Amino acid sequence: MDKFKYLLNCCVLALVSANEHAFASEQLAFAPPAQLSEQLQTDTSHTQLESAPETQHHLQVQLDQLHSEMSKLEELSMNVTWPILKKTRLLSFGDYHQQIPVLREMLIHLGDLKETLNEKQSPLFDLELHHALIRFQKRHGNKADGILGPATRRQLNITPFARSEQILLNIYRMNSFQPENDQFIQVNVPDYKLHLIDHGIETLTMKTIVGKRKRKTPIFTTEVNRVVVNPSWYVPKSIAYKDILPIYKEDPGYLDKKNLKVVTGWGAQRKLIPAAEVDLEKMYKGESYQRLWEPPGEANTLGKVKFLTNGPYSVYLHDTSAKSLFSEDKRAFSSGCIRVEQPRKLADALLRMSNQLPLTEVDDLFSRTKTTQVKLQKPIKLYVTYWTSWVDETGNLNFRDDLYRRDRYELSQLKNGSAQEIFITSY
Repeated sequence: MDKFKYLLNCCVLALVSANEHAFASEQLAFAPPAQLSEQLQTDTSHTQLESAPETQHHLQVQLDQLHSEMSKLEELSMNVTWPILKKTRLLSFGDYHQQIPVLREMLIHLGDLKETLNEKQSPLFDLELHHALIRFQKRHGNKADGILGPATRRQLNITPFARSEQILLNIYRMNSFQPENDQFIQVNVPDYKLHLIDHGIETLTMKTIVGKRKRKTPIFTTEVNRVVVNPSWYVPKSIAYKDILPIYKEDPGYLDKKNLKVVTGWGAQRKLIPAAEVDLEKMYKGESYQRLWEPPGEANTLGKVKFLTNGPYSVYLHDTSAKSLFSEDKRAFSSGCIRVEQPRKLADALLRMSNQLPLTEVDDLFSRTKTTQVKLQKPIKLYVTYWTSWVDETGNLNFRDDLYRRDRYELSQLKNGSAQEIFITSY
């Protein structure tokens, strides 16, 4: 996959509300004065990016495409009163329903369906409409099944004006994205994807699992500086108290079921606490406190490998024993850390890029059963971004759900003129 496709795949987007019509009814409250909208577009159109040359070029191409798509949506909003799809049963190929002409009109306006005058008012969910709806669902990160259900209907009901503002917000986010060189990792949270860039070319992409809404993955920049093979897991206090200890109080055998041990001390001084000596009053409290620990192994929560950073958060990339979750379309399941779909491929690539480690030596590392930490001689930058809009390699505009509900707040800050400090940290 070339470097252009990477940037087209990463710019992700969504100003989607939590309920059926909330965003549509609130959009006027967010509407900026015409002069502000024009000024914002002018400012972003002439931004001179200062990132690494290859990345800079392709980011600029992406920004130009987004400006073009934003203009189309603004024109559409001025010329068309956007219809509303009402709640119905699930509709799919072969169904007849009075809402189907409304669906067809929307998909024609959005470019997913070619207009056919003879069929425009037909209540039949025909094959062309089925394929058009699949195209729309793919562009919005939904399950592409050609079925009109609540999630797809909610996205269709978002007006072109609201979408144009969403693009404007993401243009500002991209303007703040300034990689120092052409070797880096980008994890785009709303898209649940990781992209590895080597000399400006995307060499690896994979699905990720990110933090759930109540335990968000932070948006930040750091460096991956260590690879740990066969990691153990020291359970963080927050996870222990929220997820594990309440169940343990009711079921003393729960720790064994989860392969968890109670320990005290660190490193060579680590000592296993017998079940009879476990004291919840000492759990994560006091000088020689007890805590939960999971030994290395195939069933370890962190899987076979983790990628540590020097960032300000206790957040890192890692493998997982719960691999079935990668089959889900929406993957906000973690407590903040980022689970990666192909950890071995990522480890191979980082050790090659940083340490020039041959594959045979990496194989040897992964064949061992003991925990081994490898320091990266050349740490790799990690950018965790929050982009909710992009144009893909086929020229299609994409959107994603606003998972952490950042878009509305940041858009309001942008319009209030206080966006500078926000976009420095929210790309």
